[in-house]
Parts: sequence; C-alpha cells; structure tokens
Amino acid sequence: MVLAINTAFMEANIGLVLDDGKRFERTIDAKSKHSENVLKTIDALCETAGVKLQDIDNFAVVVGPGSFTGIRIGVAIMKAIGVVKDAKFFPVSSLDLMAYIYTQKNNIDFTTVLNGLSNLFFVASYKKGGIKVQEERMIEKCELEKIKQKLVCLKGDLALQNADYVEITTENLLDYALFLVANDRSVKIENLNPVYLRPSQAEANLKSVKKV
Repeated sequence: MVLAINTAFMEANIGLVLDDGKRFERTIDAKSKHSENVLKTIDALCETAGVKLQDIDNFAVVVGPGSFTGIRIGVAIMKAIGVVKDAKFFPVSSLDLMAYIYTQKNNIDFTTVLNGLSNLFFVASYKKGGIKVQEERMIEKCELEKIKQKLVCLKGDLALQNADYVEITTENLLDYALFLVANDRSVKIENLNPVYLRPSQAEANLKSVKKV
C-alpha cells in the first residue's frame, strides 16, 4: 500500500492506494489549516479504506520547493510515522512531480518553474522523457528569461508568456508515488528532509538586521 501527501501548496492532496489498486483520495481546501487537518484526513481516509496506518508500508511526501510551513508539516508527519513503524519513505520533489505530469503528454526538452516570490524562481531542467539534466535551483527573473527550453509552470502559480501549465492533483500525485515505489527511490527516514532552496522570510529579515 502507498500513502502520498502533498502539503507544499495552498491546496493539500492526500491519497491512498491499496494492494489491489483501489484508490482513495482527498483534497484539503486552501482555506483550511494543513497543520490541523492533514492527520485527521489521513485517519478518515484509512477508515474509509478499511485499513490501519500501521498496515501501510510505503509513504511518499512532497518535500519542496514550496510553502515553508506546508513542507515542514508534511515532512514532520512522515517523520512521526517513521518513529513508530518500519516502512519505506519516498521524497517527492515538486519540480520532479511537475515534470512527471508534463511528460505524460509531451516529449520535448523543458524546464519546470515555481514562483519563489520577490522575482525569484525555483527551476529544474529535463530532457525528453523527463530525464533531469540540471538539479533544482533558485534563479532571478533575468536568468529565467534566458532559458531557451519550454517553461512548464504550475497552474495558477505564474503567468509566463509561451509557457505550458500542469496541475497537481491527488490522482497524479499517486501515479508518481507508485512510480517512485516501483523504481525503489526510497530514502532512510533520517534523510527525508525539506527542500527549501532559499531562506525563509524570517531568516532573511534576521540577516538584514545583522547587516545594519
């Protein structure tokens, strides 16, 4: 069985796949607090599926880049689960997930892009078939404008000229989680860590104060 969660964005996705392939999916509204609702939703999902959390042997979680708070919540939940049971854990890159979704219908070189705010952008580059050729990194707008590949953005995140757009759903999150499980892309629980790529606003403010 596989449980996958995405709390990196305003809308959270939680999905469960049973050994027989049956799926159970939930989406938490953007107006809800992930910290208060994710665990409740996981419990409700397990109850609906007729399984117990301790019966699940594969866990996938989006580790970023994305919302600092959301990423921390998702990773913290998985680490809490890891303390009490022996299972496999699969970190999901937001940009890799976008690339996986895009390559289901497209066969070109491309770069996935997420809005990092303040004219900063999180990007990763891929060849045909979703083969990553450049790891996640943070760049400025002037650098983004120099990228010659097709830009692939998250729907509702950015409005870039001539870009293509993908949408993260619980269904395609589960599809990618199953892909990771099938290819044994698991990590030890101590190596399941958030991917931020930039300091939080609080850290940036502290750094600016120290310079004064």
